[in-house]
Order: sequence, then structure tokens, then C-alpha cells
Amino acid sequence: MARQEIDNQKGTDLIITNDKYISIGEHGADIVIKSGGKMIWFDGEDAWDRFVEAIDTNKASLSTG
Repeated sequence: MARQEIDNQKGTDLIITNDKYISIGEHGADIVIKSGGKMIWFDGEDAWDRFVEAIDTNKASLSTG
């Protein structure tokens, strides 16, 4: 797998296909995750922390929490 790092501090969109993407706003705020007809979003400055807390670590392949 190739690795690409983006550090623009303005927000980043990772588009897999038209209906699968992750959008992360400036400084980790305002996260949108879309997969087909399902869309999940976290608004505000603490969005990154709430996004990580929402992950079920029992279902993750690698988890330190």
C-alpha cells in the first residue's frame, strides 16, 4: 500500500468512490464519513475526539484502548 501524507492544516477529503469518502475539516473539526446511503458526521472543534470515542475498539483489527 502506498502512503501519502497531507499536512495542509486546512482540512482534507479522502474520496474512495463517489459514495465512499471521509472529509475532515481544519484542525480535525467537522468530520463527515459517507459509505453508500449511510452518512455519519461529527461537528465542532472536538469532532476528532468524539469520532475516535465512537469507534467500537472490540471490532477494530488493531486497538490500544
